[in-house]
Amino acid sequence: MAQVGIVTDSTSDLPPETVREYGITVVPLSVHFGDELFLDKVEITGEQFFQRLASSPQLPKTSAPSVQAFRRAYETVAADACGIVCITVGSKLSGTYNAASLAAREFEHVPVRVVDSRTSSIALGLVAIAAAEGARGAASLDEVEALARDAADRTNIVFYADTLEYLQKGGRIGRARAMLGSILEVKPVLTVTEGEAAQYARTRTRGKAIQALVDWAAKLSNPERLFVIWHQNETDLNRLLDGLGQHYPREKIGITQYGPVIGVHVGPGAMGVAATEGRRGA
Repeated sequence: MAQVGIVTDSTSDLPPETVREYGITVVPLSVHFGDELFLDKVEITGEQFFQRLASSPQLPKTSAPSVQAFRRAYETVAADACGIVCITVGSKLSGTYNAASLAAREFEHVPVRVVDSRTSSIALGLVAIAAAEGARGAASLDEVEALARDAADRTNIVFYADTLEYLQKGGRIGRARAMLGSILEVKPVLTVTEGEAAQYARTRTRGKAIQALVDWAAKLSNPERLFVIWHQNETDLNRLLDGLGQHYPREKIGITQYGPVIGVHVGPGAMGVAATEGRRGA
């Protein structure tokens, strides 16, 4: 019996082995360096992106997948599925949700449900994993959609950027706040609230930012899944893992790296923790 197929986008930052394990189809966003366009993680890797970023005279831009790209993904998945649940980056953060929804309305082979995760990066990835586990357990289309929406309600991410330059240039924070962060070396810890980036805490050093991530994770209520996301700073990664290891078994903590599209907005050296909290009363 065919099961429900799961589609997400490349901002989910899922490790390749997790994508393969759960049979998740990932639709890539694009990164633009001037007139050159690269499909996220398909035509440019994270390492290639950051090497190019360091020498680029202008900040690269990102763009959502086309309606046609989602339609092609749905066609591929529909060959072996009774229905599709597509979970995207938050609609307030990208046009990806709109493209996925338009493609779903026009798709006739199997029913497609599109879920706005209201988040991004590995937090989106955790929602996709929850949906994929339900699909693997032979849940119906309605049930898998409900699982995705429930997981989205219980999943969040906190992160810090090593510099506010990229968030400011990308329009994610105001120029005044970016200037303040540069002058005072403030490293604000951010979260995603109702689909928009918001400040979680203000810290002055990288060490205190890492501690803020640990403190946030320590307050979680019996998390079902916990993931660390990082790039280009293994020393800080180990400091974060050591801190989290005081509260959770290390083998329970997933690790992944953010890709080019997320890198456009946070730059090199960012780090975060995402978790899906356990259901109350469970």
